[in-house]
Amino acid sequence: MNYLIDTKIIIYHLNGNQNATDFVIANYKNITVSFISYIEVLSYPYTLDEFNEIKKFMDSFYRIDINNQIILQTIDLRKVSKIKIPDCIIGATALINKQTLVIRNVKDYKNFGIKLLNIF
Repeated sequence: MNYLIDTKIIIYHLNGNQNATDFVIANYKNITVSFISYIEVLSYPYTLDEFNEIKKFMDSFYRIDINNQIILQTIDLRKVSKIKIPDCIIGATALINKQTLVIRNVKDYKNFGIKLLNIF
Protein backbone atom coordinates (compact mmCIF):
# COMPACT_ATOMS: atom_id res chain seq x y z
CA MET A 1 0.00 0.00 0.00
CA ASN A 2 1.21 3.50 -0.82
CA TYR A 3 0.29 6.17 1.74
CA LEU A 4 0.29 9.95 1.57
CA ILE A 5 0.51 11.08 5.17
CA ASP A 6 -1.19 14.30 6.23
CA THR A 7 0.65 17.02 8.11
CA LYS A 8 -1.32 16.45 11.30
CA ILE A 9 -0.33 12.78 11.41
CA ILE A 10 3.33 13.78 11.21
CA ILE A 11 2.82 16.33 13.98
CA TYR A 12 1.04 13.75 16.13
CA HIS A 13 4.01 11.43 15.62
CA LEU A 14 6.52 14.15 16.51
CA ASN A 15 4.50 14.89 19.66
CA GLY A 16 4.65 11.24 20.73
CA ASN A 17 1.14 10.06 19.84
CA GLN A 18 1.36 6.27 19.93
CA ASN A 19 -1.15 5.65 17.10
CA ALA A 20 0.75 7.96 14.76
CA THR A 21 4.15 6.59 15.78
CA ASP A 22 3.02 2.97 15.38
CA PHE A 23 1.69 3.75 11.90
CA VAL A 24 4.87 5.57 10.82
CA ILE A 25 7.10 2.76 12.08
CA ALA A 26 4.98 -0.02 10.54
CA ASN A 27 4.62 1.71 7.15
CA TYR A 28 7.79 3.77 6.92
CA LYS A 29 8.86 2.49 3.48
CA ASN A 30 5.40 3.11 1.99
CA ILE A 31 4.89 6.69 3.18
CA THR A 32 5.19 9.79 1.03
CA VAL A 33 4.60 13.43 1.95
CA SER A 34 3.28 16.37 0.00
CA PHE A 35 5.47 19.42 -0.38
CA ILE A 36 2.71 21.21 1.56
CA SER A 37 3.21 18.94 4.58
CA TYR A 38 6.96 19.42 4.28
CA ILE A 39 6.52 23.19 4.45
CA GLU A 40 3.90 23.06 7.21
CA VAL A 41 5.94 20.77 9.48
CA LEU A 42 9.20 22.65 9.03
CA SER A 43 7.62 26.10 9.46
CA TYR A 44 7.20 25.67 13.20
CA PRO A 45 9.70 27.77 15.22
CA TYR A 46 11.95 24.92 16.36
CA THR A 47 15.35 25.30 17.95
CA LEU A 48 18.15 24.78 15.43
CA ASP A 49 18.84 21.26 16.72
CA GLU A 50 15.13 20.34 16.59
CA PHE A 51 14.82 21.78 13.09
CA ASN A 52 17.80 19.80 11.83
CA GLU A 53 16.50 16.58 13.37
CA ILE A 54 12.97 17.04 12.02
CA LYS A 55 14.24 18.10 8.60
CA LYS A 56 16.31 14.92 8.45
CA PHE A 57 13.18 12.93 9.35
CA MET A 58 11.09 14.73 6.70
CA ASP A 59 13.82 14.29 4.09
CA SER A 60 13.71 10.53 4.68
CA PHE A 61 10.33 10.34 2.94
CA TYR A 62 9.72 10.67 -0.76
CA ARG A 63 8.25 14.16 -1.27
CA ILE A 64 5.70 14.83 -3.99
CA ASP A 65 6.02 18.31 -5.44
CA ILE A 66 3.36 20.26 -7.29
CA ASN A 67 2.72 19.57 -10.95
CA ASN A 68 0.08 20.56 -13.47
CA GLN A 69 -2.12 17.51 -12.77
CA ILE A 70 -2.17 18.29 -9.05
CA ILE A 71 -2.89 21.96 -9.76
CA LEU A 72 -5.88 21.14 -11.98
CA GLN A 73 -7.20 18.52 -9.56
CA THR A 74 -6.86 21.02 -6.69
CA ILE A 75 -8.95 23.51 -8.65
CA ASP A 76 -11.64 20.86 -9.24
CA LEU A 77 -11.71 19.91 -5.55
CA ARG A 78 -11.81 23.53 -4.44
CA LYS A 79 -14.83 24.16 -6.69
CA VAL A 80 -16.88 21.56 -4.80
CA SER A 81 -15.53 22.15 -1.30
CA LYS A 82 -14.37 25.15 0.60
CA ILE A 83 -11.69 23.37 2.61
CA LYS A 84 -8.42 25.26 2.75
CA ILE A 85 -6.25 25.25 -0.36
CA PRO A 86 -3.33 23.41 1.33
CA ASP A 87 -5.77 20.64 2.30
CA CYS A 88 -7.13 20.56 -1.26
CA ILE A 89 -3.57 20.24 -2.59
CA ILE A 90 -2.89 17.31 -0.26
CA GLY A 91 -6.16 15.66 -1.30
CA ALA A 92 -5.44 16.25 -4.99
CA THR A 93 -1.96 14.81 -4.55
CA ALA A 94 -3.40 11.61 -3.08
CA LEU A 95 -6.02 11.39 -5.80
CA ILE A 96 -3.64 11.96 -8.72
CA ASN A 97 -1.08 9.51 -7.34
CA LYS A 98 -3.71 6.89 -6.41
CA GLN A 99 -2.58 6.89 -2.80
CA THR A 100 -4.41 6.31 0.44
CA LEU A 101 -4.56 9.55 2.37
CA VAL A 102 -3.77 9.00 6.05
CA ILE A 103 -5.68 11.69 7.87
CA ARG A 104 -7.63 12.18 11.06
CA ASN A 105 -10.36 14.44 9.67
CA VAL A 106 -11.84 12.18 6.99
CA LYS A 107 -15.16 14.08 6.76
CA ASP A 108 -13.61 16.91 4.72
CA TYR A 109 -12.48 14.42 2.06
CA LYS A 110 -15.41 11.96 1.98
CA ASN A 111 -16.89 13.09 -1.34
CA PHE A 112 -13.63 13.41 -3.27
CA GLY A 113 -13.19 9.76 -4.25
CA ILE A 114 -9.92 9.53 -2.29
CA LYS A 115 -9.01 6.37 -0.42
CA LEU A 116 -8.89 7.47 3.22
CA LEU A 117 -7.42 5.96 6.36
CA ASN A 118 -8.05 7.29 9.85
CA ILE A 119 -5.52 5.60 12.14
CA PHE A 120 -7.26 6.82 15.32
